[in-house]
Amino acid sequence: MKTLNSLRQELLSKRLDLHKNLELRAQLENQLRQSFEQVKEGCIAIYWPINSEFDPRPLALDWARQAPNRKLALPIVKPDQALLFGEWRNGDQLHKGPQGIPEPTLSKENTPIQPDVIVIPCLGWAQHQQQFWRVGYGGGYYDRTLEALRQSKHPVKAIGIAYQALEVKEGAWRPQSHDQALDELICA
Repeated sequence: MKTLNSLRQELLSKRLDLHKNLELRAQLENQLRQSFEQVKEGCIAIYWPINSEFDPRPLALDWARQAPNRKLALPIVKPDQALLFGEWRNGDQLHKGPQGIPEPTLSKENTPIQPDVIVIPCLGWAQHQQQFWRVGYGGGYYDRTLEALRQSKHPVKAIGIAYQALEVKEGAWRPQSHDQALDELICA
């Protein structure tokens, strides 16, 4: 079995190539649009794409513009903690977080928000015991976040976005006790 770091490097290299495929990106876009259409109101947390991740921002902004009771949020990283989410609108001033990724600045006017849906980028993915699992970068941020939200009984739907070719087969990786399953996987 490969080490997790070598597996992650292999997945990242493959994703860099897959991301260049406009047809695959169009398929992801269509599936994510359909998923967003199921959410009539509330808050969808997305991510700021890095390292050839699919960019959900245009679709999310379009979804939010369609009704006044729709909000978007971006993650806010605090090292070794669950993510916080700050409301985000196109044009908002963002700052670079600990990983150099743009994130909202919390203030009296912009307090943390609890999303109803979290869209999560996947470096790779696996199906294990009839559930979908995300292989990420190894920081555990999304796992801690989903665990905390689920323990608080806040209903949240976790949607992973991945390329079909990045499936990790049984034996190469399996979920650990701290990993949190996805509720839905959007895959092309």
